[in-house]
Parts: sequence; C-alpha cells; structure tokens
Amino acid sequence: MKRPLLFVLLVMMLAWFATTRCGRVRNPPHFSPLTVQLRAADRAYRDALRAAQEARAEAHEEVRVTVDGIPVPILPGTRVVEALPQPPAPPTLPECPLADAPVQPALPPGPPAHPPGFPGLLERLQAPPPPPLAPAPPRQQPPIPVSPKLTRLLTGLISATEERAKEEARKQLEKEVTDWLELSGVPRSWKPSTRQIDAMIIETIVEPVVKDYGTLYVAKLRLDVSPEQRAIFTESYKRQLVHRRMVLLGGTLGFVLICLGAISGYIRADEVTKGYYTNRLRLLAAGGVGAAGVVIYQMLTSR
Repeated sequence: MKRPLLFVLLVMMLAWFATTRCGRVRNPPHFSPLTVQLRAADRAYRDALRAAQEARAEAHEEVRVTVDGIPVPILPGTRVVEALPQPPAPPTLPECPLADAPVQPALPPGPPAHPPGFPGLLERLQAPPPPPLAPAPPRQQPPIPVSPKLTRLLTGLISATEERAKEEARKQLEKEVTDWLELSGVPRSWKPSTRQIDAMIIETIVEPVVKDYGTLYVAKLRLDVSPEQRAIFTESYKRQLVHRRMVLLGGTLGFVLICLGAISGYIRADEVTKGYYTNRLRLLAAGGVGAAGVVIYQMLTSR
C-alpha cells in the first residue's frame, strides 16, 4: 500500500517541477521602458568614454617623436644639442636723478624685516616690557569719632600683672555686654564673637595701683555703647538665628526622608525574601534609622 502512494507522490513532484521550469523559460523577465532607456544611455556613455580615451592616447602618441639615444619618445623641440655656459647678468643700478627733479624727503626707518623662515623672531628678541607697578595699598579710613555721651568706662578687677588686669577687664566686659543686649531681646545664651567685642573697645588704659605689699594694676576699657553698635549685635544674632533654624529644618527633613527610605527598603526586601528574614530586616532598618539620627544630631549640635 505504501509503495503505490510513494510512486504517486514522486510522479506528482516531477510533474510540478517540469511545469514550473517550462513556465520560467517561456516567461522571460520583463523590464519597464525607463529601465531599458537607462541601460541604453549607460551603454552609449561607456562607448563614448572609451572612444575619447582612445583618441586622446592616439593624439598623445602622435605629438611625441622618437629620438636616437633616448629610450622614450619626447616632445619636438625639447632636445638641446649645443649649450654654452654663460654667467648670470649683473644687477642693473637705477640711474641718477636729474638735477631738476624734486628731491624726495627721507622716510623714517621702518621696522626691521623678519629673518627668512623665522617670522616674529625679532619681536621675541626685543627687551621685555617693564614689570607692572605694585598696586598702592588701600588707604585706611580713620575711625569714626564717637560722642563722649555714647561711651562708657568699664573698670576691671585689680590684678598682679598688666596681662591679668586686661583679662579681668575682658571678662567683665563680656558679662556687661550680655546684660546690655538682654534689654534688646537677645537671650543670655547667645554669645557674640571676639571680633565684635574687640570692635566695641575704643581705648584700653592700664593704671598701676601702689600698695604697701607691692604694685598692682587695674585695666579700664572705654566702650562704644551707641545705638549703632547695639544694632550690629542684634543683626548678627538675628542672622545666626535664621541660619540655625534653616539647619534644623534641613536636618529634620533629612531624618524624615531617611525614615521613609528605611521603611520602603524594609518592605521591598521583605517581599523579595518572602518573609524569611523579617526580624533581621526590622533590626537592620531600625539600626540604620538610629545611626542616621545620631549623625544628624551631632551635625546640628556641633554648629
């Protein structure tokens, strides 16, 4: 049963192959009119180019002539049989100007010409320009005089040496400044900088005090207690207060973002691990949040 079927299939395949082969032979490829025109134009262009090259080669061969003693053809008239050595002609000098010709004024000497092959060499060899003068130091403005009514004389404690007397007067000044600024709403916890306190001192006077047991010293400070000086301290306090609040707000927002990130990371990790490491992930998240809180607190308190 299988052999007849195989024979029938083989006959059908042979018939199909013969049919398609005949169809391919009978139906030649069809080209559009535009393709036929382009092929004809290309063939004509190639023929014309070949003919032009052949004509150029023939004309080139006709122009050149063959000469005995030279292996290649040369152009007619280019071969020299006899030659005589002659020196070069000397340069001719210009004729002298006539007597009645106007005399041209002498021109000022121009810049020297550059050496051949080295442009700009003479400019480099010239003397360097003188160094610029040092800028004058800024003039120091004299201190603005303060009215005697806006000054105050502060007396420190009696000390054994002049340095110790100045230190005692300085401590007394810091205490007086704290009490003085408290009247303007500045808390006693705020301490002005050393530069601001030094700017408040107008004059320092150290007086000796003679005692039976020796010579002691007392320092007196003349201070500027004008409203302008108080405004400087108040403005500095407000500026530091704003900076402190901005830093505190930034630290708080940073801590909140760290907490949210820790919670999000914990939930994502717990889903990935399918709850096998829940306790460990909780401990890790809590430890990360606590460490971040400690770091932010240290940064805030160190300022």
